[in-house]
Amino acid sequence: MPQNLNIHQPDDRFFKSAMSDPEVVKAYLEYFYPKIAAIADLSTLQQQKVQSLRPNLKLFSADVVYRCQLEGGSGEHFYFCLLFEHKSEPDEHVAVQIGLYIFLLLREQVKAKKQPLEPVLPLLFYNGKTKWQPKRVREIFKGHPGYEVLKPYLPDFRFLFEDAYRLPPEELLKLDLSYFRSTVLSMALRHKPDLIFEYIEVIFEGAEDSDQVLSIITYILGVAERSPKRFLEELENTEFTTKPNVMSTLEQLLEMGRKEGLHKNSVFNLLKATVRFQDWSASELSDFTELDLETVQTFLSVQSQGDAASLRKYVLQDLLAYIPLNAEDEQKLDRLIGQLTER
Repeated sequence: MPQNLNIHQPDDRFFKSAMSDPEVVKAYLEYFYPKIAAIADLSTLQQQKVQSLRPNLKLFSADVVYRCQLEGGSGEHFYFCLLFEHKSEPDEHVAVQIGLYIFLLLREQVKAKKQPLEPVLPLLFYNGKTKWQPKRVREIFKGHPGYEVLKPYLPDFRFLFEDAYRLPPEELLKLDLSYFRSTVLSMALRHKPDLIFEYIEVIFEGAEDSDQVLSIITYILGVAERSPKRFLEELENTEFTTKPNVMSTLEQLLEMGRKEGLHKNSVFNLLKATVRFQDWSASELSDFTELDLETVQTFLSVQSQGDAASLRKYVLQDLLAYIPLNAEDEQKLDRLIGQLTER
């Protein structure tokens, strides 16, 4: 599949994609945090760009920041950060990460001379298999011999935490039909692939357009470890309203994967033929690999420079752009590039 459909880190991608939709976020707040939703004018939700934090802040691979006005027309705003944590083992120090996130966002406001400062609320969403109740900062130090004396001076704050894995599917089914329900139900069943297929009808019924269908399919392909072909086979005997759209999207993914597989083979054949048949011309290599002559000529030009890093970059960014490679492909690529540049 092309890189934008890559199922690497499916949880992070799915969460960030879903939470970039204000309607999903509105439903998320109303369902999980009704007291906060009650004081917020959710019609003013506005996603924020926080790229300026990136050099210092690589804490959560999926995070979305919104700014929202308070209810009542006072003009006052607050921020809330939707943070996603999915690890094989819960992170004991996640509160430190969250604290840094909060204070970096506040620091941005100070630098911008924003008066008064607007509160920043962290909302942590988790769907790991291991049961987890994250510690607050002060709780991390409870075993320290000087804890009782130092306790009043230790930083402390509460954050909003939701463990999706322990959300009962039957409770989520009580939600109004929506993409929010589809998203949370999918992530709640992340470690129960058989249940994902048991609830496949209601999961897809909440998808309102083809992009949402594609997001759900991509997520399920990643977490349920199904190939598009196997997924298609499992849906054959399942009946639900949006089945034609889902099947069509899966068939498109299969066709894209087939074409990309053929192209990847042609590129690797080019590398192998250039190693083995050093006297072949660009025209002969083009005929053999079925790659166009201009592509082969550019490849040979880069290869003739003898710089392994440059050749690897060219192959990945130009010849194999948007085509994911597995570990075996990476090893094969490095070996062939080494042979091509050691002459």
